[in-house]
Amino acid sequence: MSRDKFAKFRSHYSESALHRKLGGLTSSLRESVILLFLLLSDPGTPPWVRVLAVGVLGYVIFPFDLIPDFLPFGYADDLAAVTSVLLSISQHISPELRQRSKNWRK
Repeated sequence: MSRDKFAKFRSHYSESALHRKLGGLTSSLRESVILLFLLLSDPGTPPWVRVLAVGVLGYVIFPFDLIPDFLPFGYADDLAAVTSVLLSISQHISPELRQRSKNWRK
């Protein structure tokens, strides 16, 4: 057995996987996902906020969803997950971070 039990999932959870997923998202959902991604690199982010951000980003990036993305309204589950996390951590998102997410490019 591999010493790294998560090795088989690494290709799904990478920055390149995030970029691929962003291409299919609506602009508001894309901005929210980018905001969560940027929040991870902010040194002032509390650990529990990082855990929530990693969890929801993992769900968004994971190739198998509750509602497959190719179906109509396929991103509804991603939107619900991202929105609920953003609402619960909104006090930790600075205006500067919001502006960075709006200006972020692939």
